[in-house]
Amino acid sequence: MIPPRFRQTLRRLHAAALRLAPGSRIRRDGPGHVVEWHDAKLHRCRIAISGANNRVIFGPGAILWGANLELAGRGLVFRLGAGCRVRGGTFVINDEGSRIEIGDGTTMTGPVMVAQGGRRIEIGRDCMIAYGSDLRCSDGHSVLDAGTGETLNPPADIVLGNHVWIGIHAQVLKGVTIDEHAIVAARSVVTRPIPAGTLVGGVPARPLRAGITWDRRRQIPQPSPHATLPLRQSA
Repeated sequence: MIPPRFRQTLRRLHAAALRLAPGSRIRRDGPGHVVEWHDAKLHRCRIAISGANNRVIFGPGAILWGANLELAGRGLVFRLGAGCRVRGGTFVINDEGSRIEIGDGTTMTGPVMVAQGGRRIEIGRDCMIAYGSDLRCSDGHSVLDAGTGETLNPPADIVLGNHVWIGIHAQVLKGVTIDEHAIVAARSVVTRPIPAGTLVGGVPARPLRAGITWDRRRQIPQPSPHATLPLRQSA
């Protein structure tokens, strides 16, 4: 029987071998950066960290496959929780103090997440972010009052509670909070907070049904015991 400590060492060695395998590229420029790998597995990823004092944490058992991660600035944070599964996608963190934090057990396929202006994108535990989803806490460029120079579109946090499902090609804009067990339908654009257990859809997204939750397991309806098959027509 293999001792637990030895098994953990083997997992760490396997994870390190994947990171060093051809196809991945990890680049760090500037002082004070910290990367915590634990036994997370990364393969065919591009990671670029520049500036100063930035921090990247991959939780135990996390898997990141074919993704791009860019941190450019100071005091930035990217945290991927334990047991997360991420396939593809782009994660960009800029400026000073911005952060992306993803809770344990969350799964994603090909999202785009952009945290800028010292704001954060926070994803809860056991969330599901579908292909092509786009979450940005900034517009990327400034809209100014022509007379005073005041910024009219400041960045704002995006916060998702636990067990939230974001559908294919949905957009979540700055300043939005989505409470636990909510669902955002495919191709929706979310501009306002969403209460817990609510299904929303549309452009802009609006409530479609309350009092819901969701399950990763696909439910297959069983036929009624009283159902009858149609009679086959003779040729």
